[in-house]
Amino acid sequence: MSAAASGAELALALETSTRTPSLAVDFRGQRTVRFLDSARAHAADLLPALERLLRELGASPAQLTLVAVGTGPGSYTGLRVGAATALGLARASGARLCGVPSFEAAAFEHLAIGAEGLVLQDARAGELYCARYRRTATGVDVVLAPKVTTARELAADGRPTVTVLADEAALVAAQLDPATLPHLVRPATPSAAAVLELAQARARRSELGSVEPLYLRPFALRSQRR
Repeated sequence: MSAAASGAELALALETSTRTPSLAVDFRGQRTVRFLDSARAHAADLLPALERLLRELGASPAQLTLVAVGTGPGSYTGLRVGAATALGLARASGARLCGVPSFEAAAFEHLAIGAEGLVLQDARAGELYCARYRRTATGVDVVLAPKVTTARELAADGRPTVTVLADEAALVAAQLDPATLPHLVRPATPSAAAVLELAQARARRSELGSVEPLYLRPFALRSQRR
């Protein structure tokens, strides 16, 4: 969906929940996507990458009318940086602010219309983030909201009968053999382009989602032994 069609001359989306962070800009009907090098560079590279992209397009942050951000679940640091950056840009420009769950963006991007998918992500410490969605013509329906689970709990539900969206780390954490799955999309990480398209559709319906990150579990504080 172009900026002209959505009524937004300059729209921006940030997706920083994974190790492949990205940003997408829709300016005067032209959509451009940029991927950052690594999750470790979120804080240092996000704004400079945005500044370079806007400069290339001949646009200014002051022209922003919509700022969207992926809300996870995912990396604690990435989600905090993405949400804070989006909030700052929206406040400075007066743009509308929209949060889009990152798993919904992954399902929207990687599932065929009418298909259902189970999104899995390694949450570490022996746990997984998972959610299930049905792809529609204009978005996704939530079948199972994002939650924390384990390989044992996942196995208790039986072998997945729908498309699985995961990367190698998630498959290992879930103890799933790709050969036993009916259909597998990997890696199936969310992109800022999908976040932007969902946000524009929701903005047209005045359904601006919360930008509160979906941490799903409390921070684990660890003390270092001396």
